Amino acid sequence: MAEDIRLAKGEDVDAIKSELVKKVNTATLEGEGYLKRKIMGKLPSVSTEFDFTDNTPVFLAVNRCTGSIGKEDDGNLYQKITTASNTANTYAFATFDISKYTDGAKLVVLEFDTKMDKDRWYVGISDLTNRPNTSHRGEYNTTGVIMSQGTKDGSYYYINKDITWKSDFFNKWVHSKISVNFETKKVSYEISNNVVADTLNETIDFCDTTVEKVSGIEVYSYVNSIEMGIDNIKITAKYTNETDERTIYIIPENSAFAEYIYIDGKPVCLGKSDIVDTVNNLLKRVEALENK
Repeated sequence: MAEDIRLAKGEDVDAIKSELVKKVNTATLEGEGYLKRKIMGKLPSVSTEFDFTDNTPVFLAVNRCTGSIGKEDDGNLYQKITTASNTANTYAFATFDISKYTDGAKLVVLEFDTKMDKDRWYVGISDLTNRPNTSHRGEYNTTGVIMSQGTKDGSYYYINKDITWKSDFFNKWVHSKISVNFETKKVSYEISNNVVADTLNETIDFCDTTVEKVSGIEVYSYVNSIEMGIDNIKITAKYTNETDERTIYIIPENSAFAEYIYIDGKPVCLGKSDIVDTVNNLLKRVEALENK
């Protein structure tokens, strides 16, 4: 009986190994009708979105501020940052650590909406390992900053403090799309209040050209007891230049293999297989039986 069990389990292992080879034997494209298949260590690009409908803040209050969920009259929820009553003694600083969504990416695209009044605010895209550096009351230090936007005087909305500016970006939602390219050390931005004439867009060098990664979105102010909002955050990390919608991408995922296809630029999971765990478990059973 034991011999029969060993034989049966061995055949199962061979069958599963054969199926495994079909799925992951090469890292080249294989034609399957109209679709191709490609095995990769990770997806070419991954997007993550935060709209705060789950009532969960994502910003960490680092210095003299609080982070909470705000609610507009129409019911829309957003991340609210409120400075402390003694912020003017030093400064307020809050961060959203996005490193787990961007590590290793060649290109990072960030989109978000912000709403601020005519007080003093900066919203920065940065490497948080070097932040806030020597920032203090009235001085927003830019070591580790890729790009910043906001107001230093309450009159104009600036890019990197003084590159370019507009006056009609206050007390309303402003949309930002920022593309950070680490191969060229350039950042492209488009910032708009939904009026074409008021749109800011340009491609510029990193504010701090030594930065090698984007790990956070940060908010800075030095004014007492004021509020600003940020909403609809979308983080897209691109690891290669391809997102072929005719290719099924096979990647390792939680001790299994997952198959994804891109539809309208977004990865959609077609299914997962725990074939690796199955093979390992069967091999252990066979080995245990043969050692009896």
